[in-house]
Amino acid sequence: MKEKITIDDLKKNNLAGYTELILKKFPRRTAADKSYTVGAAKVSPAIYLENDEIPCYYLIQLGGGYIEGEYYENQIKLLKDSHSILTTQAPNKVYKSENDIPSKQYTKIELEEGSKLEFINDSVILYKDAVYEQKTEIFLEKDSTLIYSDGITCGWSPDGKLFQYTSARMKTEVYLENEPIYFDNLKIVPEEYEVQSFGILEGYKNFGTMIVIDNRVNKELIKKVRDLAKDISLDVKFGISLLEKNGFVVRILGNLTQDIQKVIGIIHNFLRKEFFELEDLDLRKY
Repeated sequence: MKEKITIDDLKKNNLAGYTELILKKFPRRTAADKSYTVGAAKVSPAIYLENDEIPCYYLIQLGGGYIEGEYYENQIKLLKDSHSILTTQAPNKVYKSENDIPSKQYTKIELEEGSKLEFINDSVILYKDAVYEQKTEIFLEKDSTLIYSDGITCGWSPDGKLFQYTSARMKTEVYLENEPIYFDNLKIVPEEYEVQSFGILEGYKNFGTMIVIDNRVNKELIKKVRDLAKDISLDVKFGISLLEKNGFVVRILGNLTQDIQKVIGIIHNFLRKEFFELEDLDLRKY
């Protein structure tokens, strides 16, 4: 975690919003040990949904979207044995870049021993001529659990044409006990190739990714997830890959963001029962 960020720091570094959230397991429940924001970023008060022990926090950006050159940073840490749900308030909109200067978001997540994080990101919506870079670094200690999802849409343009943004890069790195177990470096440049072509989006418009890390992940669990996914009757295509250590990744292609979110939600709720013996999660955002 950084030293205290000030408004002057925002101006010097073009940092539009900074969020720092540290969560701790108290005798009765998990709660924020520190919640600190500066600029166009806020964290909601804890919402305890159906469970009185596990808080849900909404990460809120007040600017209405990312403009050219803006930089947002999130620092999230779960202390030993804590359990929390994090989600974004709404999809992140990235507006046009007239000078090819990217809008950027950096997120660092640290999970101490025995901690559990369920992090559901809404998809990123890239407007015409947008340039966007996102980097997410996740560090897990032993016996910690991560269920993480995010995605990107085909974008928005005044004439309704798809993939009119300039470029998007989403880089994700996951480390378990300081050992790298997952690197994903996705870059889409619509002007250079047909994004919906075979081998990229396979004719679909949108995609989502789900990352699951837990020491109970094995081939038997993967088979259960695949069997569950086979029964989903939506216009989607997906693949499930077992990582070399303690995890798996699901990549989902679809034409409707809602369909991708449904698939992620079904798998997420299945894992909540398997890992935590908890009921389905309903964030009621839509």
